[in-house]
Amino acid sequence: MRHLAAALLFCTALVPAASGIVKAQETTAAAVDPNEVVITVNGVEITNADVQMAVAEMTDVLRQVPPQQHGEYILSFLTDVTLVSQEAEKEGFAANEDFKRQLTFLRNKALVQAKLQAVGEAAATEEAIKARYEEAIKDFQPQEEVRARHILVKTEEEAKSIKAEIDGGKSFEDLAKEHSTDGSSQNGGDLGYFTKDMMVAPFGETAFALEVGEVSDPIKTQFGWHIIKLEDKRMSSPPKLEEVRAEVVRNLIQTARRDYIKSLREGADIVRKDEKPAEEKPAE
Repeated sequence: MRHLAAALLFCTALVPAASGIVKAQETTAAAVDPNEVVITVNGVEITNADVQMAVAEMTDVLRQVPPQQHGEYILSFLTDVTLVSQEAEKEGFAANEDFKRQLTFLRNKALVQAKLQAVGEAAATEEAIKARYEEAIKDFQPQEEVRARHILVKTEEEAKSIKAEIDGGKSFEDLAKEHSTDGSSQNGGDLGYFTKDMMVAPFGETAFALEVGEVSDPIKTQFGWHIIKLEDKRMSSPPKLEEVRAEVVRNLIQTARRDYIKSLREGADIVRKDEKPAEEKPAE
């Protein structure tokens, strides 16, 4: 069985992440009948829903398989899983106590994933998203920020030579692409917008002292020698909701799940065997 290794791997993680299952099922519902049988192995029916769950579970594996082979790969994989599991059943593995404990753990894990997903979805409503966003930006304090380009080189001599070329009329962007050792070189040295404290002191101070369109003399930092060109100055503004929506949703979900688990703990009778009993205080 050429997919036996994958099958054995799958058997250690029989319960896919709930979010992956839901997404796969939604896609399936819109395209095919999830209950349609696609293959039968020794009388065991494998449906489109089984295929979609396998796809959701095997995302990383499928990245290594050519897309045109995904369908055949998944069916072969599920066939191997079914055959191996049938033999394991015949040999009594299902009655093994370790197996039962593992199955209970995986079942509980799936229930936890499903419940916490529901808790998160209930918390991340559009109304809650907007409210959390408004709360986050309520105390926003605008700061001066600039947009600048720079050219980074190793030596002062090279920096002075490039500065002379700029003074002679050559394009800053072109020279950045040609000479800069910084990752921003492919963008013509563009660093985007930043506040003064986001950069090392000599760089930030120099950039904020420039006028728009002005180019600095070479300056030295621990990274090397820089030539800076100021492109724009402005006061910062809070990000728009759509720019931070994913972060807001993630925060709402995490908070809701944490609070839900905390409430369960507060109402539960939890006894740890490794805890020492509380010492009795003498009567006063």
